[in-house]
Amino acid sequence: MKKVKGITISCVLLLSACASTQKTDEVSAQNGSSVPIFIGFIDEDLNNDRYADNVLREVTPTHTGVGLGINILASVLSKGLSVTTFTKENLRGNQISSLPEPTKFYLTPKAKPIISDWLEKNTQGYQYKNVLNIGAAKWLLVYQDLSSNNSNYELRYTVKFYKKPENSNIFSSYIISDCTPKPEVATLTDWRANNYMLVQETTRKYMDFCLLQLENQLPRLLKH
Repeated sequence: MKKVKGITISCVLLLSACASTQKTDEVSAQNGSSVPIFIGFIDEDLNNDRYADNVLREVTPTHTGVGLGINILASVLSKGLSVTTFTKENLRGNQISSLPEPTKFYLTPKAKPIISDWLEKNTQGYQYKNVLNIGAAKWLLVYQDLSSNNSNYELRYTVKFYKKPENSNIFSSYIISDCTPKPEVATLTDWRANNYMLVQETTRKYMDFCLLQLENQLPRLLKH
């Protein structure tokens, strides 16, 4: 029994140590209110077990062929057991290293004054202890039609705003607001033109939409 308790305590301490190394910023208001915020990429355990996209990802029908082959082989080797469900969105695709994920550079600077304004209007000097997270999750171009040689492509984007309740403990669940705008569609040629100009313009439009969602979700995220 002592051994089990020791393992449990060690695990809790390890999780606490990991959390304490997370670099945070702070948003404050003139009334003395403040909330720590984390800006970065969401952990895979909150992102359907997938690492967040730190650059633009392109998924073409070729990637699906490879992915299906691997999935079938895994199914044969495991006799059909413990094989993950195949979805094209989860394929590795091509990483466009020249286009870093833009949430930190575009959405976050606009989110901070929105949060500060909400604190000024809705709190009276309250200083939050738990972190409000802005986690980039998904950014990719993915084909629509596997059977078409000239398929259109969807630009998909997801950012998640999440925070643990103020009265939470280490085992408490996050309050999560997932923003996934409706994907816009164009040919891959159009998306790629002029150094992916259409991708960049459309993603900024997505992020503006998510800023509105963040503002609407702050009462739930920052409840205390």
